[in-house]
Amino acid sequence: MTMKTMGTACSAAALFALGFGATAALADEKDGLPEASIATSLNGGPDASARAALAERGITYGINYIGETFSSSGGAKDGSTYQGRLELLVDADLEKLWGLKGLTFHANGYQLHGRGLGGHLGEPIMAISSIEADPSTYLFELYLEQKFGERVSIRAGQLAVDSEFFTSETGGNFINSTFGWAGIWAADVGYANAYPLATPGARVKVDLTDNLTFLAAIYNGSPTNPAGDTNENGTAFRTNDDPFLIQELQYKYNQPAKAEGGLKDGGYKGYKDFAPAPSGITSLPGTIKLGSWQHTEDKSFFEVYKTGLFDSNYGFYASIDQQIYALPDDPKKGINVFARVAGTPSDRNAVDFYFDGGVVFSGFIPSRPDDSFGAGFAYASVSDDAIKYSDDFANSKYESVVELFYKAQIVPGLTIQPDLQYMWNVGGIEKGGDDAIYGGVRVSVAY
Repeated sequence: MTMKTMGTACSAAALFALGFGATAALADEKDGLPEASIATSLNGGPDASARAALAERGITYGINYIGETFSSSGGAKDGSTYQGRLELLVDADLEKLWGLKGLTFHANGYQLHGRGLGGHLGEPIMAISSIEADPSTYLFELYLEQKFGERVSIRAGQLAVDSEFFTSETGGNFINSTFGWAGIWAADVGYANAYPLATPGARVKVDLTDNLTFLAAIYNGSPTNPAGDTNENGTAFRTNDDPFLIQELQYKYNQPAKAEGGLKDGGYKGYKDFAPAPSGITSLPGTIKLGSWQHTEDKSFFEVYKTGLFDSNYGFYASIDQQIYALPDDPKKGINVFARVAGTPSDRNAVDFYFDGGVVFSGFIPSRPDDSFGAGFAYASVSDDAIKYSDDFANSKYESVVELFYKAQIVPGLTIQPDLQYMWNVGGIEKGGDDAIYGGVRVSVAY
């Protein structure tokens, strides 16, 4: 894989947004509507009866749309773009439908149109938008999940790494892709199975305690053939590549109390069943994650600038999501912060160190209690070997970005999000050295 091809893959591997862009919130068993849906403002919508009938049988579905326009100044060239993404998803409780205890089904796909700003900015490591990818129609995930009691589940089918691993609930509020599919992964394993292309694989999840969870997964190592198979629609179902492996340990503390059917009163009560926060961390809820990944391929992917090709790659990461202030009248809102860090060997990777973090405020405007705003920063360090031995990085020691956003909820299921980003050394893979400022507006609709 050439560095130019890797640069293109970075944009294609942008993580879908965790708010409105990935999957709908859990649907209500009675009416089949997700919690945040414009259908709740439309008396259930024109399909309300059919949706409720399907939900009674265990089948729910969602339709989501994201449309955004961005303009840039700096980078490779100035310009404006529009890109949109339509998502269709379906979930089925196969125990309710066919009596198969603990078994569920999930599928979702995208139709992308328009173009993102990547080409205007020289294909940055950290793509400007989490929906940016080549225009096409994609099948994304398609899997069965079997639960064994309350603590163990296994997924098998077409899966994506970025659906469950190295994610941040707080970071998912931002538009830049790096706050999801981190820039270090976009540069070093950008060809792995991540938005908008997944691959066949299996994942096991074990709740060791009420607070401690272990996840591990194995995937086909690439959704495309480096020799030229583009897998344009996500239906290649490749199984002949060497595997991508990942493991993650999650520790959740001071979580909302468990209750039949969900959280008690929507607040933070009954902490006795949950572990306290680690020493020195506030008593408000938070999550710490530690993980590692390994990729093996027969000397195909890892272009090493000094010694040729390696036949494996690996990396480590950690993250924390933490609420630092809870509003007295609505403890689910307040101030949340996050930070993530990751590293890889310098001798076989374009980026060897990565950090991001940010803060999100929600519920602070009395007249608009469902709005939120935040600021985030990300930094990707270009490895010394890449700088020394590759002309692609001769002018770039790092790439970094700061992002500011305001997300306004018009009605449940409809948000408008103005966004402003500034990037240093944008487009490091293609040329590097230039800074750029870009801004835009995202409209998200969930139905």
